[in-house]
Amino acid sequence: MSAPVLSVEAVSVDRGGRRVLHDVSLDVSAGQIVALLGPNGAGKTTLMDAITGRVPLAGGSVRVGGDDLATAPRACRRRIGYAGQEIAVFPTLTVTENVASWAAVSGVARAARTRAVDDVLRLLFLQDLAHRPVRELSGGERRRVHCAMAMVARPPVLLLDEPTVGVDPMTRSALLDHLTQLADGGTAVLYSTHYLHEVEKRAAVVVMLREGKVVASGQADELISRHCTSVIEMTVERGGETRTVVVPTSDAVTDLARLLDGLRADGDRLVGVEVRRPSLEDAFTHIVSTSEVAHGR
Repeated sequence: MSAPVLSVEAVSVDRGGRRVLHDVSLDVSAGQIVALLGPNGAGKTTLMDAITGRVPLAGGSVRVGGDDLATAPRACRRRIGYAGQEIAVFPTLTVTENVASWAAVSGVARAARTRAVDDVLRLLFLQDLAHRPVRELSGGERRRVHCAMAMVARPPVLLLDEPTVGVDPMTRSALLDHLTQLADGGTAVLYSTHYLHEVEKRAAVVVMLREGKVVASGQADELISRHCTSVIEMTVERGGETRTVVVPTSDAVTDLARLLDGLRADGDRLVGVEVRRPSLEDAFTHIVSTSEVAHGR
């Protein structure tokens, strides 16, 4: 893995005399997608605000492209595209005008601007809305415009806070596909979400927060295998009565064969069987409900 484009080291943030982030560390390299997970109030939005300089640090450091946010804030911010949880668009401007204006602010060359805007509108299914004022759009449509503005300049670092909330499944899939394309082109992506299945499906790197602390980090499949176990659930019948047997397993094929042999020997009849494999949601629930210190870094 190459050197991180975004490096967050032991970042702490205080608000109202209370510490809300505690020594949070994470790295995102060029071409990597990192999903930031956590229950409401875990500190995900605060962390993104800290990375972009919107809130002061009580401790630690943020480096973007080698520059320190404390000493070179403008250089750091120029490398970041950010779509926060609160939708920030110009309601009286059209979709195209919103995205084009942000492309100009972000330094996209005039000769390349029209192509860049058209590309991101197409990828986020906004081309049919291009000439409509944003004030006429639905909440989900406005969020897509908000995300398009952050993506149009193809920044080295892209931060998205809950980008898929309130959008339909087709648009959510298209947005995530575009994130993958940006990462394939070298963008370092950090995004927060409550849709854990989308993270698992894309085998993303995961950082989990709880009460402002990192409680787990690693590949999604690694966290699942580390914190959860598959189970074999069998419904069996004997003498007209049925019962359910649940057996944890690390080798479903071998254990199922053994259990079936035991059923035949006992004279039980198999009514149904299911191998239930744990999901990232299972791992998340276990980690967040039991962890108090950082793991996996």
